[in-house]
Amino acid sequence: MHLLRPILIAFGAATVCSLCAFWAVRSDPARLIFQVLFKRSETKCGCACCCGEGEGEMGSEAMDVEVKEGASMMEQLVPEITTHALSYLDYTSLCRLSMTNSAMRRAANDDGAWKALYNKDFTTEQFNVNPRNGWKAYYAVTRAVINVNAEFYNIIRERSLPLMSRFWLNAEYVKCVHSSGELFSGYNAVMDSWSLAFNWGQGAGGGQAVGFQLQDVRARVLSDMAWLTFKAYPDVDAGPFHVTNVYEFHNGHWYMVHHHSSPILMDGAPNQFNFLG
Repeated sequence: MHLLRPILIAFGAATVCSLCAFWAVRSDPARLIFQVLFKRSETKCGCACCCGEGEGEMGSEAMDVEVKEGASMMEQLVPEITTHALSYLDYTSLCRLSMTNSAMRRAANDDGAWKALYNKDFTTEQFNVNPRNGWKAYYAVTRAVINVNAEFYNIIRERSLPLMSRFWLNAEYVKCVHSSGELFSGYNAVMDSWSLAFNWGQGAGGGQAVGFQLQDVRARVLSDMAWLTFKAYPDVDAGPFHVTNVYEFHNGHWYMVHHHSSPILMDGAPNQFNFLG
């Protein structure tokens, strides 16, 4: 059932779009869809009409429908309609659809469908982006970076210095600016700052786990670098914060190289800062 669900959704949306398209050209929707679905062979008169007895009121328009032998309904649709239909699917459903058969795989790998899904799930600030490996690959890598960024805040919530030390790239050019405004430069200094933050027992959080809700996440990914901007809302009486995180790709993994957090001004003044920000 899990595999059938995205197919039914796609077919349903595609059928609705087809009906609208056929109505727009004043053709007979039921008759044309019947031809596409059942692929009636040509009659002796040489036309593709369903009745086989010549043209009726809509006969001349029905003859204009070219039915490809062995083609599925999805393959008969105009590419723009197919892309629009697939835009109703989410990431998981689109991937499942591609595993059903070869026709669905071709449809689900359509670059336009993945671009539409990208603009729906992520930022639309990509007008000048032309992904070298296509929108499907660009969607996947953007999703991976956003998941890595979410893991960063899981580490903060758990106050795990070992995990944080592996999360950052071990390089002297990494930098961290906490919401206190203090800059830490170099891997050792950055790790010392997180050790201080995790052992911080006073103020916001009182030494307890601090969770964050991330909103307005904007991501930009290049071949080996990615940066994200967003707003982080802690579940304690502090913040919210404007945050910029920068990652580099090394040896198959994304590593943080820059973190900058600053309090958002509320009523003209910053809120109480949280050193974990």
